[in-house]
Amino acid sequence: MDDPGDAFRIDEDRTDDAVVLTLHGELDLASADAVQQRLDALAEAGTPTRLDLDDLGFMDSSGLRIVLQAAEASRTTGWVFTITPGSEQVRTLFSSAGITGRLPIVEEPS
Repeated sequence: MDDPGDAFRIDEDRTDDAVVLTLHGELDLASADAVQQRLDALAEAGTPTRLDLDDLGFMDSSGLRIVLQAAEASRTTGWVFTITPGSEQVRTLFSSAGITGRLPIVEEPS
């Protein structure tokens, strides 16, 4: 039986300079569409966005694709998009895919 604490959810907050989407649980094929749709809407509106990956327990290639597409949209359109470094599993995924240097990673302000 799945632990309900591992259920995927998106928390959305607004700071002075961006919308922050904090992802919890597992970002995989089952949850990817919800994240993609929200990012698409924010990009279309030109809303600066930070994707907080620090509380993700797991991310698969679906999540990787979303992050790469958003980073590319940011580069090509001028939309301000950043991500947090992510959980250990997420950082390992970025590193093993060889894309860490291509991502707009920022540390959380303390």
